[in-house]
Amino acid sequence: MLDTIDRIAADFLKPQAIKAAEEGVFQQDLWSALSDVGLTTAMLPESAGGLNLGLRDMCELLARCAYHAMPVPIAETALTMAFVSAFDPNWCGPIAIALIDRIETMRHKIIMTASMRGLEQRVARVPWAAEAHVLCLVDQQNIISWHDRLLNPWQIIGSKRNLAGEPRYDLGIDTATETLSNVDDGLFSRFEQLGALLKTAQMCGAMERTLQLSIHYANERKQFGRPIGKFQAVQHMLAVLASHAAASKAAYQAALDVVESEAWSERSSWSVAIAKARMSEAAGLCADLAHQVHGAMGFTREHRLHRFTRRLYAWRDEFGQETYWQGRVGAWTLELGADALWDHLVRH
Repeated sequence: MLDTIDRIAADFLKPQAIKAAEEGVFQQDLWSALSDVGLTTAMLPESAGGLNLGLRDMCELLARCAYHAMPVPIAETALTMAFVSAFDPNWCGPIAIALIDRIETMRHKIIMTASMRGLEQRVARVPWAAEAHVLCLVDQQNIISWHDRLLNPWQIIGSKRNLAGEPRYDLGIDTATETLSNVDDGLFSRFEQLGALLKTAQMCGAMERTLQLSIHYANERKQFGRPIGKFQAVQHMLAVLASHAAASKAAYQAALDVVESEAWSERSSWSVAIAKARMSEAAGLCADLAHQVHGAMGFTREHRLHRFTRRLYAWRDEFGQETYWQGRVGAWTLELGADALWDHLVRH
């Protein structure tokens, strides 16, 4: 599937398409191509026409899509399916059935998004809401509301874009198509952690591409008769960039290992928090270093570096920036107490 994503990127991410996406034009041809190979519904069970992919496999695919800076809501669609699967693993509840029915009627067009909401009717910064057909919301009281745009349209109150150019909308929500309550006391927290883990996967892919571009440029760009990568100062920047990328990827892979082996537990919450905090911290540092290596050339619109660094700057803040998750880890550490801390660190 990774090779397939590479092929689709080569076929559909031409300069004209990239320029149109930057101007706000949704790339339907790209989305249809990803749908044709089953990527947009990969986490659905096979009985519903999906690939029954687990969270780890899906994260690897998301990282590859981010490696190519694909301007489509593949992560938001995956988050919706992952969240439904988390609270309804057998896909037999009303929301799961409604989702499967909607996908069957518009398989090549379906776009899903999900977001957290407060107690009011307005929901802020919902990704890709103007393009989405279904919307899943969860609030801090662990109430899930499912919205089908054909049955219960939502109202777009305001629109903006994040630093990566991805659309974010403020919505007015009146009536939900389906509502579930008393499903799980930790539902809101689980959704938050799922979103953080998927954003971490995306940053991992974008960071890998940023590192590769920086190494290639340092070996190609010549100054004073030799590649700038031969200068110790540039080598040092590349070494720091690579170190941050490797360390954050290790934390991310460790979180995937825990989630895969223990599902959603106290240990997985700890691991996801550390992974998102480490990746968000590294994202800004790596983007800064990449632009230093590229010099003025890296700041031009014509160079492709900004397509990845802008995503790193944007994604590091979504679903909690590093200080938020570091604070969560600190609070959990204080709750453990001094006597239990060392044992907890050894076991985790």
